[in-house]
Amino acid sequence: MAKLKTVLEVGTYETRLLTLESVTSSEIRLKKCLSVNTPKDYVASTYIELPIMDAVPVKNNIASLAKGAGLSNESILLLLPDHSSISEMLVAPPRYSKKETEDAIREDLEPIMPLPYDNWYVVHKSLGNYEDDDITYIMAILKNNLLEIGGIVQKTGLNPVAIDTNFLNVANLIEDYLVSTDNKGKNICLVQLGHESTSIGVFKDGLLKTMQNRPIGAYDFTRQISRHFHVSEEDADQFKRNEIFFLPEFSPEQEVQYNYTVIKNVFSVLCREIFNTIELYLTKFREFTIHEIVISGGGANFENISVLLAANLNTPVRRVCDLYQLYANGNAVGDAEKNSLAAACGCFCRE
Repeated sequence: MAKLKTVLEVGTYETRLLTLESVTSSEIRLKKCLSVNTPKDYVASTYIELPIMDAVPVKNNIASLAKGAGLSNESILLLLPDHSSISEMLVAPPRYSKKETEDAIREDLEPIMPLPYDNWYVVHKSLGNYEDDDITYIMAILKNNLLEIGGIVQKTGLNPVAIDTNFLNVANLIEDYLVSTDNKGKNICLVQLGHESTSIGVFKDGLLKTMQNRPIGAYDFTRQISRHFHVSEEDADQFKRNEIFFLPEFSPEQEVQYNYTVIKNVFSVLCREIFNTIELYLTKFREFTIHEIVISGGGANFENISVLLAANLNTPVRRVCDLYQLYANGNAVGDAEKNSLAAACGCFCRE
């Protein structure tokens, strides 16, 4: 099932290196799972070419992980944040030649691209059919940014032979759940709550039909807490872990809970972005309901956030950590790490 045994995830919050021992449809065992904080000099951006302000701290971080794992000249899959690329879904009549397909994709993407089309590396994949139309997933990333981060990684002795983003790898991880008999005919929304952005997609019978990446993430909560309490972002992160913001059960007291009032505006924007993507799906595909929402990523570890998401979106919400087993160095990995590592672990489930 797994062709590559090593994944390097260069996120905007943490940089992680995972090496694989074994993988099945429901269980992943890692030989190594190492992480360091990503330096502020690393910027992943859809809108800026060559955005990494200083390559040296980024290179040193990756080199320290490679040394810790005892790797040299290793072929790896390089995982980047979702907001480093533009992702689009094209639902349109089938094209019967490669040029027709590429022309349709260019017509769809070019108006939303902040830089000229020829500056981008564009890939696409047909996912299936809806009525008489094809559903095509499209991803575009700036060529110079690929060369920049790829070159930095190569200087550490690692060899990136494939580069990808987070969302679809979380879907790889839980594919068996998405296509299970119990979920046949159901609309399941997957929400990848990243550090700086959130990816939202809807699956039916394992087929991705709608997907958007929105500019709000866990960092927006941290920044709001930092500003309100006049503390550093590091202290604000710790505050998020130690203090209560979301109650374990929904009640009217939630609205007057002081910590919640501090981040309420950010949470409202997150809910609105998820709701808008769901509404787009329901309208476009003439569906009536979302049966379940699965949340993953570091943002899913904000304690009890799933409770208030479920109440606001009127849909059951569960965390991705409930859907797979993860072991590292022979030891079971906790729920928080399972949520954060979901995308990287999903890379090992690629066929």
